[in-house]
Amino acid sequence: MILTGLELFNFRNYQRQQVEFSPDRNVVTGSNAQGKSNLLEAVYFLSHFKSRRAPRMRDLVLVGEERASVRGVIMDGEVRLTVQISFGRQGKSVEVNGQRAGSASRARGILKCVMFSPEDLYMVKGDPGRRRDFLDETMEGLGPGAAKKVTDYRHVLKQRNAVLRTWEEHGTRLGAVIGPWNEALVKAGAPILLERARMLGEMRKDVEVAYRAVAGEEKKVSIEYVSSFEQTEREVSGVEEMMRRALEKSGRDEKRLRNTVIGPHRDDVEIRLGERETRFSASQGEQRTLSFCMRIAQGKYLETTTGKVPIMLLDDVFSELDSDRRAGVLEVAGAGSQAIVTTTEPPGALAGGAGRVFRVERGKVTVV
Repeated sequence: MILTGLELFNFRNYQRQQVEFSPDRNVVTGSNAQGKSNLLEAVYFLSHFKSRRAPRMRDLVLVGEERASVRGVIMDGEVRLTVQISFGRQGKSVEVNGQRAGSASRARGILKCVMFSPEDLYMVKGDPGRRRDFLDETMEGLGPGAAKKVTDYRHVLKQRNAVLRTWEEHGTRLGAVIGPWNEALVKAGAPILLERARMLGEMRKDVEVAYRAVAGEEKKVSIEYVSSFEQTEREVSGVEEMMRRALEKSGRDEKRLRNTVIGPHRDDVEIRLGERETRFSASQGEQRTLSFCMRIAQGKYLETTTGKVPIMLLDDVFSELDSDRRAGVLEVAGAGSQAIVTTTEPPGALAGGAGRVFRVERGKVTVV
């Protein structure tokens, strides 16, 4: 999968910009706060229809403007696709090959990409939400069907939490109104839990192999899915039943907290290096290397599962690495795929074999 062209209109600090990428490595240089990360953010946005950095879509619109758009031209083998997302105060619209998509979830994940960033460190050392985001992002990358499962679960969870907060206002017993939402949560949540566990099982070996290649160390890496309720089943029907029981047992806590306390939104991933849980005992260098390796494994999983090689987006991830680890990351992350790499440093070795080098200055991209 290759992104051949990108068009930005009022996106972040870009008023109007067109970029044509090489199918190989693309190096984007420039000082801080010029728009390098915004360029990669636009590519990620084309894939996931959301930003990793901005919680609100309106924050992506150029200051003083009402509406923005991002358009990408994609070559998927011999097939040429265009995806355009327009958004602003009056909502969002998505077009694929010039035809409006009835639902954004039907187009999410058409473009496959994996994004490396310095904030990935918190995927290993941060709170469980960071690791859940990694899992949801991987599911979204599988394509519209898997992305819809994530969207549907979030919708059911939001509605169920609303019932937990407001049931007393309607003069009814909680048990009389929560039942249908329990079942909806079970039906939406069980497939996600199983898919997450399966994904991690398939990525585990790739994380370990990548860690040896990047760190040059022979250490056992363990990655395990940790459910928020007792879960031993491997079939959807079995998981559904265990989740129903867990919801029944958690009723008193939910009534007190007015929040759903079990389900995929409360699960975690335990990462160990040797015998140590990395969140609490690994060095920052080890944590950062593991986060790189999880992204590498994510890319390999998407390629194996979908048959499409994702684009690798590396956003200023080399500044904190020594030369050996830089070489290791480039070798395993960019092998056989299109890559877009940002750096504040002169291109140097990063440009070795690069198909194209760009410079960004004040929201303008030029070819060097």
